[in-house]
Amino acid sequence: MNKLIVKYLIIAGLLITGNAQAQTERWTLQQCIDYAIRHNIEVKQSQNRIEKLKVEKSTLKSSFLPELNAGTSQKFDFGRSLNRSNTYEDSNTRSTSFSVSAEVPLFTGFRRSASISRNKFDLMAARADKELIENNLSLNVTSCYFQILLNKEIHKIALEQIRLTREQEDRTLLLIENGKAPQSQLYDVKAQLADDELTATEAKNSLRLSLLDLLQLMELQTHEDFDVDSLDENSFRIDTIMPQAIYADALNCMPQIKQAYYSLQSSSKAIKVAKSGYYPTLSLGAGASTGYYHSGNSINPSFNQQLQNNMQKSVYLTLSIPIFDRFSTRNEVRSARIEESNARLSLENEKKSLYKDIEKAYTDAVNALEKYESTAKAVAANEEAHRYALEKYAAGKSAVYEYNEIKMKLADALSKQSQAKYAYLLKERVLSFYACKPIGEPGSQGQERQFPR
Repeated sequence: MNKLIVKYLIIAGLLITGNAQAQTERWTLQQCIDYAIRHNIEVKQSQNRIEKLKVEKSTLKSSFLPELNAGTSQKFDFGRSLNRSNTYEDSNTRSTSFSVSAEVPLFTGFRRSASISRNKFDLMAARADKELIENNLSLNVTSCYFQILLNKEIHKIALEQIRLTREQEDRTLLLIENGKAPQSQLYDVKAQLADDELTATEAKNSLRLSLLDLLQLMELQTHEDFDVDSLDENSFRIDTIMPQAIYADALNCMPQIKQAYYSLQSSSKAIKVAKSGYYPTLSLGAGASTGYYHSGNSINPSFNQQLQNNMQKSVYLTLSIPIFDRFSTRNEVRSARIEESNARLSLENEKKSLYKDIEKAYTDAVNALEKYESTAKAVAANEEAHRYALEKYAAGKSAVYEYNEIKMKLADALSKQSQAKYAYLLKERVLSFYACKPIGEPGSQGQERQFPR
């Protein structure tokens, strides 16, 4: 009995340990991106478009095969009808016919080969479009991820303010007991504590909303155990490569450029497809037919004998020369050329938009770094001012509002420093992403800097 109890206790302990580990599991940025891509509806729809183009590709390749048809018919005539001697008589007759035919197009004005080439570029453009959707989703997930980390730090700063205010409350009680401060100061401190708790509550709510944004973006059902992993913040890097160099790398890997380029190539093939209407078409065909005829007023040969005697075979060529199609082909060619011009402009526009995005991300990163360095100095100065103000307040040489003002300045400086830090880290990831590196991994270029702890 004791052994059984011990066994149950061990199993229960393992289950509790497993649940505790599950509750403390944190998602990395790459895990969040991978999960979001696997469950995103737009990504699945883009994959369906790719599969549809693959089916179309198979159909186009099959157009080179001959078309084979077989047919049969059964006819009954009553009363006066045409007999086998090609004269009319009053007789009930019935006839059966069988036929088989095959036809293969020999020349269609290069339409089939041009259509296959167009489909190839459409398929590559669809794959690039799917990659573009995944990239945009990755950027959005990364932005939400860093917002969560920022809100965590802001919440931590708010909790630290509560701790400082509670310590201030204890000091105020000592000052009042020693007669160095009036009772009204205690009320001021309690009011400040209430404000700090409200700030912490608002910061916690902002953190919850940012977690909810990430969960919805990942198509993950909301649950209390979800949390994100912290980043390696011991160091960060300032990218020394200029936007022009990043842009040169981005032209070779960004899917929006590939998608626009493949769409341009598809538009060029569409012109060849339209021009095929100017060419004649040539087809080769062959067929065989036979039949059975039965008349009620005459002696009819047997079924098998008639099938052999009535056999007819043929081989034929069909040439179709377009003469006038009411300018339909001409207008199709003109429309295809306009589409090609638009595709070319779209490619140029994508290149310009990409460079603008890189340039803005680079400028934002530089600004965030400069702001971080400025806020680091402000934090150091405010920490020293706070230390001095705390000593004065503990000695009863300053009022509550003076200490609270310096404490709030320190909290504001810490908040601005966190905002600048995560703004830089986000833009650094974006720049590395444009330089053809996975966004889920930190950048690896530039001069390493240290974050003060």
